[in-house]
Amino acid sequence: MPMLNIPTSSSMLFAGIAQDEANLMLPCLGATRRVFSREERIMRAGQPTEYLGIVLSGRVRIEVSDAWGETTILDILGPGSLFAHGYACSMEPLDIDVLADSACEVVLLKAERIIHPCPKQCGCHSHISSNLMRALALSNLDMNRRAIAMTPKTIRGKILAFLSQQQKKAGTRAFTIPYSQTKLASYLSVDRSALSNELSKLRKEGVIDYEGRTYRLL
Repeated sequence: MPMLNIPTSSSMLFAGIAQDEANLMLPCLGATRRVFSREERIMRAGQPTEYLGIVLSGRVRIEVSDAWGETTILDILGPGSLFAHGYACSMEPLDIDVLADSACEVVLLKAERIIHPCPKQCGCHSHISSNLMRALALSNLDMNRRAIAMTPKTIRGKILAFLSQQQKKAGTRAFTIPYSQTKLASYLSVDRSALSNELSKLRKEGVIDYEGRTYRLL
């Protein structure tokens, strides 16, 4: 198969594994490179998947729709990010949709080949299995953090809880979030206009400042 350029320096799954070693493992992991156009569906809710994905370039969007067709964005992922790993490991049907938020390129890997011992006894197999375990744990923490951001009853409270988390994650008062205001409103499950109005109020009150996706806590 053509050599894939897995971003070992930024991908949690290949953390601590040299580029040449990662490339040698790819055939054992059933690696498949896929290219998607913007808004093209990568994985569909209701269907099981044996593959987990790594974003190579562009952005991938994770969203969920309810019975009435209302859609909520759960996450937007950039290069190096993992997706669908919990579903691939459990073989449970997806309750999320995975779409290309922009033109993107991903590599799909068979989860079973990561979980179970490699028949070729690749030296890095136990390392990548440990990395997958850590990625699953961090995904659980991310869900907990979203639940915390959703806990406040007011839009103002949700915004401040979300921005506080982002600021702590960045470690600086100025930071960039992965969402536009439209997608942030969807992530927080609030009305887009109401979110914009509340952000404007917070800026006038000197609580925050922002430009585009870059925010600063004052």
